[in-house]
Amino acid sequence: MGKLESKNVEDLQLTVPFKPFAIVTVSLPAFSLLYCFLHGIIFRFNDVNETVCKASNVVPSISAVTGITPGAYLWRICIGLHATPRFAVGFMQYNYYMARISYVQKGFRPLFKKLLGLNFWLYIIENSCLVGVTYISNKENYPVHEKIFVVFMVTSCCYMLLNTLIFKWTRTDILTPTEKQSLKIKWIMFACIMTATTGLLTAFVLHRVYCVPYAFSFFSAFEYVIAYSNMGYHVSAYLEFKHKSLIAADFISTSVLTNGNVPDASDSDNITQNIDSVTQDLDDDMGVRRSLRVRKKGAGENVQ
Repeated sequence: MGKLESKNVEDLQLTVPFKPFAIVTVSLPAFSLLYCFLHGIIFRFNDVNETVCKASNVVPSISAVTGITPGAYLWRICIGLHATPRFAVGFMQYNYYMARISYVQKGFRPLFKKLLGLNFWLYIIENSCLVGVTYISNKENYPVHEKIFVVFMVTSCCYMLLNTLIFKWTRTDILTPTEKQSLKIKWIMFACIMTATTGLLTAFVLHRVYCVPYAFSFFSAFEYVIAYSNMGYHVSAYLEFKHKSLIAADFISTSVLTNGNVPDASDSDNITQNIDSVTQDLDDDMGVRRSLRVRKKGAGENVQ
């Protein structure tokens, strides 16, 4: 006896395509940070460029420009609004990679699952620390603010490296144009963050230990590179989910007991339609791969 299960979506109330979802989510911190920077430079230049050791400074830090009103209100609202969708994307990404475990060799699948779990929690901690460092300002509680920022930086860098490796691990030797674009963005953004992090640590030591003039300006400039590179990396998830949507509807699961017999024609049609809809993206993906293999074999084109 066997059971064939089909799943249907009924009474659809809301559909949000992932593209506008991703654009709005990343735009909230991107534009609010830009506003805070411009407002601080134009209207509060001396306040936002003040340093502990009174060294000369012309580029305010992110903490400085987002810690003064009214920019602080906008920044906190936007980070709060963008945090929940990002948590949702974390779960989507975990399930997405789990669905591609067949691309991993059987002997490495237990290791893959552990690394995928670690990747998920790095993402969650990073997003949580971003919220924490936003609502606990350096002026209110500097020691806590500093520690949360350090955890954010460590988890962010580790997540970006591990996630990029997992992305490549769950692919074949032939990459589709979309996959190549996504992988390229991920590596570029990761390289930018690692380079900026090195510069940021160097500038921090020069400022804190030696109080070198304008060292804090370089520290702040590297902060902005890290912030926008981080946003660029996370928005690349759009390329993996661009054909998907967030929906609010009734999710109905129906089962057909076959008992070795063929189901009714109507049941068979419904099951076939649902299987086709579920596997459409996979068929499209494999079609692109086959096309690339033909081009590679016939024209000698390097498509990897």
